[in-house]
Amino acid sequence: MPVQVIYITALLLALAIAPLPSEYYELLRIVASGTFAWGAYRNFSQKKVLLPVGYSLLALVFNPVTEITLAKELWIALDLLGATLLLLTKDHIAQ
Repeated sequence: MPVQVIYITALLLALAIAPLPSEYYELLRIVASGTFAWGAYRNFSQKKVLLPVGYSLLALVFNPVTEITLAKELWIALDLLGATLLLLTKDHIAQ
């Protein structure tokens, strides 16, 4: 995955703390779950332990098929956690 996609996903996650239309959050779920799923795949194949579990959990939380309903405060925390995780571990995902 190109590093630009990781930066865009992190930016989308950071922007999600603002009140935006529901369509934005639907798009965010698709982009974020895909990015986190790719991160989990890359790190499982590299025989890492902790990162793939974190990526997998976030991919499940942002899953666009089965939506999880959480309080806005929890979503803000998850959005910021996901953006931070992507930025700090981008070298483990990028090709």
